[in-house]
Amino acid sequence: MLLARLTNIVMFVVLIVGFLVTETGSAQGCGRHWPLCDGKFTPPFDLHGFVEYGHRSVSAVAGLLVIWLAIWAWRALRSAPEVKVLAILMVLFTYIQAFLGAEAVLFPTSPFILATHFGISLIAFAATLLLDVRLHQAAQRAPDGSVGWTWRLRPAPPRLRWLVWLTGIYTVGLVYLGALVSHTYTGLMCGGWPLCRGSVLPPLTGELWIPYLHRIGALVAMLLVLWIYLWARRVQERPDLRGGALWSLVLILAQAVSGWYLVESRTALGAIMIHITLMTVLFGVLSYLALQVSPTARADSPA
Repeated sequence: MLLARLTNIVMFVVLIVGFLVTETGSAQGCGRHWPLCDGKFTPPFDLHGFVEYGHRSVSAVAGLLVIWLAIWAWRALRSAPEVKVLAILMVLFTYIQAFLGAEAVLFPTSPFILATHFGISLIAFAATLLLDVRLHQAAQRAPDGSVGWTWRLRPAPPRLRWLVWLTGIYTVGLVYLGALVSHTYTGLMCGGWPLCRGSVLPPLTGELWIPYLHRIGALVAMLLVLWIYLWARRVQERPDLRGGALWSLVLILAQAVSGWYLVESRTALGAIMIHITLMTVLFGVLSYLALQVSPTARADSPA
């Protein structure tokens, strides 16, 4: 279990430091070299070099940990298909993000590809988080002493299940738009908050459509999360869903406040990092809810 938790933490750090690379302009801190830094094993003695080198170092550790965790999880829970699927997704998306990161360093890359890199990283983190959750559930004991008990043995309303899944998928698109805002440097094009250039529907000239769609998308996401919360609070036999829905609502409201602060601070680095950290945690909670509303037939049986 410690391995799963450690891998989860390292993947979270990879995500946050990766965004720090972007926002500090450190993507070329090691030059056009990969995996070495300026052709060396040691970083150059400057801020950009240290940030980029740190990101690569943590990513390398993550790459090793996910392989180790995947092998351990497959051996520990051979009878749990979800564990196998999550392990595959974790490894697959971790190495896809590494490939996209290398491509961004070695070749000029469009903002659309860079935004995809962040989206892939987020999915890799979510897969690691859910694998961590599943492994801990497999070791959890029920009041009668049986192992592998989980709240998922009490079914969730099917419509709530579809709503949570829809919101999770929708959030991936919203995150992509947010990353695109960052990589195209269009975060201040709207001029104020929450309106865009003082209008509900401004003329969408140039790249103004990117931050505008991100704001509209964020509003829709807030309404979807509110809907989940209002629905989940009525499911009295599932405290896991009620708790997850409450955390989702708190986080998305905090995310909205951080969006305002982002504009007011003129996209200060601290504001950006708060915004992306909240988004990462929110997506993690939504991923947890997506797992918890999924049906399961029986408790896990460790090998």
